[in-house]
This record gives sequence, structure tokens and C-alpha cells, in this order.
Amino acid sequence: MEEIARFLINKICRISLIGMFPKIVILAVLIFSCGLPPQEKAMSILKNGLDDKSSVVRVNAAKGLAVIGDGWGYEVLYKILQGEEKEAIVSALIALRDLKEKSVAPIILKLCSSNDPLIRTEAYHLLATIPDTAGYKILVQGTTDKIARVRRYAYQGLERFKDSKRITQGLKDTDPIVRIYAARSLGLLGDREAKEFIKKEMDPKNPNPDVWAQAAIALAELNDTLSIPYIKELLTDTPWDLRIGAAHALLIFRNPEGIRVLKEGLKSADPFVRVKSVEVIKEFPLLEFYEVLKDACKDEYINVSVNAIEALRFYGKKENLSLFEKLFSAPNPLVRIAAATAYLSQTRGDR
Repeated sequence: MEEIARFLINKICRISLIGMFPKIVILAVLIFSCGLPPQEKAMSILKNGLDDKSSVVRVNAAKGLAVIGDGWGYEVLYKILQGEEKEAIVSALIALRDLKEKSVAPIILKLCSSNDPLIRTEAYHLLATIPDTAGYKILVQGTTDKIARVRRYAYQGLERFKDSKRITQGLKDTDPIVRIYAARSLGLLGDREAKEFIKKEMDPKNPNPDVWAQAAIALAELNDTLSIPYIKELLTDTPWDLRIGAAHALLIFRNPEGIRVLKEGLKSADPFVRVKSVEVIKEFPLLEFYEVLKDACKDEYINVSVNAIEALRFYGKKENLSLFEKLFSAPNPLVRIAAATAYLSQTRGDR
């Protein structure tokens, strides 16, 4: 770029009065007109996103800043949590969970009591993943919440408090997935009967794909290697939700047989299957997924492309940088933000 700029300056200086101006000024103008350097362009995408009309865009821009180590991103997310905009609050809670927040702020505990079911659910989901003992009483309250997903996360969170007596109550819950979450927590605390309890939830007379998928994942998290042959059978001739759940479980076991299913899922004509597949793939940055992820970055369904971009940054390949840079000019702001975050994260070594 500098060589081109110098050539143009010399040409202009010979043929016009512009030669009266200092060459360095003209060089700066020409370089600027050619566009910002990639890192500066990426930062401008994130910072401009904070002023977007869309709450989802603002949250993703703040999340991007947090990913690259900019504390401003966290400040924006917590400020959003204190606001009144429902969609923004829910998005910010999910973002903090993705960022693996490590401490329980008072606002998170407050949102666990929100009258809005979705806000309350995501607040509990976040609380259950934070390695901080400050939320014990709130988690206990969550075990009797009328929303089943809240009860799931409450029993998940209580595992770190080793409250086996309280968690055991969850085995009698009316919701089968809540029962699985409770059994999983007990299994992680050393309960030898938990695995068998979870297997019984996979009732052949009532083959609920969601229940069976959660059961397979729970068994994998409890390292029940005896269940691997059965889980492999779920990869064939079953609904996509169950196939993806089974593949997820096998990857937890470090068994490669689920890879094929997830790659097929990412190429499915159904965008929801592609989203669920890429969300699992993002947790396991295996080389086998690399090429399909590059293709998925261009997916017309935004949730697929954004997740694929986020997944690619964990590979740390230099060739990705040019791909991310091209996506700086993508039509959708969420794609631009994901690409900018990935570019900065990889160049700064913050993966």
C-alpha cells in the first residue's frame, strides 16, 4: 500500500499544484482512503456495535470486547442487566454464560427472582455455571420454581455445594429432564445408583428424543462407558435432536463416531439442525470439523454463521484471518461482529 501511495504522490507532485503540500500529508490521506488496517477496522466494528439500535447487536459487540480482554465489554453487559429491555437482558445473561463468568453479581441474583420466565430461566442458567458459593439460597429456591428449566439449573448448580439431600428431592420431580439433571448431580457427587436411574428414564415405551438426548449426555458426563454401545445405536434412524445429543455424548467420551453425524447435521437443509450441530461442534474444536466450519461461516442462516465463526477462532490458523477480514463487510452486523471478535482474539492470542 505504501509503495502505491508513494507512486501516486510523486505523480501528483509532478503534474499539479498539490506538490506544494507535504508528501507525508498526502500519504496519510491516501492510506486512509484505502481503508483502516484490519485490527483497527475490527475494533471499530465492535465499538460501533455498542451504539446499534438492536439490543442483540449491542450485546454481541460488548461480548466481543470482553472476549479480547477489554473490560468495557463487561461494563456494558452489566449495565444492560440493570435496564428494562427484556431481549437485551436475556441476551446479556447468555453472553456472560458464554464468557464463563466467575463471580455472582447482586444483579444476577436479583434477576433470578424476575417475574419474566425467560429472564428468570437464563439468570438461573448463568448462576448454575458460576463457581461461586454466593448463590446457594437462590438455587435452593429454584428447586420449587414452576418453570421446569429453572428447576433443572437449580439442581445443576447445587452439585457444587454437595447438597445431596436437597438434590435427591429432584429425583421425584414431575419433569423427566429435571430428574435427569438431579441424578447427574448426584452421580458427580459419587452416587453409584445415579447412572441406573438415568438409564431408566430412557423408556422404550416412551421414546422422547429430548429426554433421551439429555440422558445420553448425562451418562457421558458421568463416564458410564458401558452405555457407549447403546448410545452409538442412537446415531441411526432417530430424530435429529436425539442424533445430535448422542453425538455430543460420544464426543464427551472422546469417541469419534459422533463426528460424522455432526458434519452431516451442519450440511442439513433444516437451519435448526445446522444450528444445533454447530453449537455442539463449537465445544469440540477437532480438526475433522475445520473444513465444514469454514463453509458454515457463509451460511445464510445467521445463527449458523456466527457460531461457525466463533468456533473457527479456537483453531488459531493464520489462514482464518483473511476469511474473518472478508466478513468485516458482511451485510449482517452480527456476522461482522463475530468476525471482528475472532480476528482480534486470534491476533492477540486471547482465544
